[in-house]
Amino acid sequence: MRATWALVATAAIVAGATVTAPARADAASSCLGGALQIVAHEDDDLLFQSPDVLHDVQAGRCVRTVFVTAGDAAQGESYWKSREDGSKAAYAQMAGVANAWTVEDAEVAEQPVRRVTLSRAPTISLVFMRLPDGNRRGTGMANHRFESLKRLWEGSITSISAVDGTATYTGTSLRAALVELMTDFQPTTVRTQDWTAPFGKGDSADHVATAQYVRAADSEVAHAHTLIAYGGYPTWTRMPNVSGADLTAKHAAFHAYLAHDSQLCLEFWCADHLVYTVREARQYVSAAESVSNRARRSGVTVTASAQDTWSGQSARKAVDGAAAGYPDAAGAEWVAARGKAGTWIQLNFPTPTLIDGVVLSDRPNLNDQITGGTLAFSDGSTIATGALADNGSARTIAFAPRIVTSLRLTVDSVSASTRNIGLAELEAHDHMPPATSTRSPATVAGR
Repeated sequence: MRATWALVATAAIVAGATVTAPARADAASSCLGGALQIVAHEDDDLLFQSPDVLHDVQAGRCVRTVFVTAGDAAQGESYWKSREDGSKAAYAQMAGVANAWTVEDAEVAEQPVRRVTLSRAPTISLVFMRLPDGNRRGTGMANHRFESLKRLWEGSITSISAVDGTATYTGTSLRAALVELMTDFQPTTVRTQDWTAPFGKGDSADHVATAQYVRAADSEVAHAHTLIAYGGYPTWTRMPNVSGADLTAKHAAFHAYLAHDSQLCLEFWCADHLVYTVREARQYVSAAESVSNRARRSGVTVTASAQDTWSGQSARKAVDGAAAGYPDAAGAEWVAARGKAGTWIQLNFPTPTLIDGVVLSDRPNLNDQITGGTLAFSDGSTIATGALADNGSARTIAFAPRIVTSLRLTVDSVSASTRNIGLAELEAHDHMPPATSTRSPATVAGR
């Protein structure tokens, strides 16, 4: 089935263009190659998946975040609705536009859900499933009949209902809803919480159960994408790795959210102040997997015109599954020491391999940037990449399928400030979603 899908893929580049068409509540047709976050609570994306989400918003990538629970903490409707307002304020802050949203009651797996779209940046949308907060241990709360995602996952309850009474899910139908959310948006990046963390070992049970449901649903999603797990509460024991402009912007987004969350106090005399300061300064990926990324298959070799082996930034780091790099994670990227235009990196496949799209993530520091490149395939065909986002936000390039034994990216031009060119990640997929936008076939996503 994967090859059949790939054979109908149309030639297109899915990148960071400006959308000039009228705003639509459902931007999926012009948002191919975007990023989808599926998290438990309204602050989990801001604390544990940023600056990655922040970078995508800043670069104009299509972004949709799904909040599985209401995060109600056994409080009433006014509280959980205020948390939703906080999320909207945070994304408007990250996008740098007015906090005005269009609202749609959408249907997912035959259940109603609330979806909102940022009016001045319609490639940004949020989905609120509003299932009950299960508390940190996952035992559930009395006001919601002790329903929780953990108890549903473990089979001690057979269903769970939204706090507003709009929807009820079994474990099977919740998984189906997540499959539909992923399939509808067709992202090439899916972020969730830490499925490697066992229940009861430091992280919130809602975090872990959400991650388990997302990973289970992901096995049924056919289109090309990478699924990434982000660490939660236990990451406080690790070294801070978010700093500078990223930390400033992450702090601003979280505080835009905080203005709507009456249960938190970040005044310097509050205990919450220390806790959330620690969380803001950290972002850690705990796992990543993809069924369609041929760059990570057994037998693939990676060569480059240059690499910084002294710093451990070898060509192989471009296919390690982590789209990260300096300043937050220098050891996760490929760097060509003193490399500029003319630098290249190449994937060599052990057997003829079908490829119909790549995802490129530049080094996330703001000095070194690929402003133009060429993909060259063993069949003699070439494709121009255009500029990559300077902050490391991914660029998805879809093209007519071809069967090749190698793929080379050659850097054609770089920014004036570039000293050492490289990549945070290079993905090569065999099941890229077709570009279905009615706009120009060359550039179909972005803000």
